[in-house]
Amino acid sequence: MPYYRSWDIVVVPFPFTDQKTNKVRPAVIVSTDNLRQRNGKYIVAMITSATNAAQYGDVSISELSAAGLPIASVVRASKVAVIEDQDILKRVGTLPTADRKLVAGQLREYLAIG
Repeated sequence: MPYYRSWDIVVVPFPFTDQKTNKVRPAVIVSTDNLRQRNGKYIVAMITSATNAAQYGDVSISELSAAGLPIASVVRASKVAVIEDQDILKRVGTLPTADRKLVAGQLREYLAIG
């Protein structure tokens, strides 16, 4: 099975908030390798088109080619999910370093962590 790392952009069936349906879309892995090694899971943040209505906490992706994305996109840090190893369909790129700091800052704002 392929090995994915923090900040990889992957394609996954991302669950809707009602948890009854999902949509195949890109997402960025925001968990550390410890979660994958110990539980075979990843925490991912949704990626959506920049043309969708903006939400507080969205982070624009600065380098689409590195991210492997065809159109202007944002990380929607307010929408995260836990997915299994086998749910990842493929890796398409990686989140640029400058964008990682912004996404991490948004996640710290939303999650009850240091």
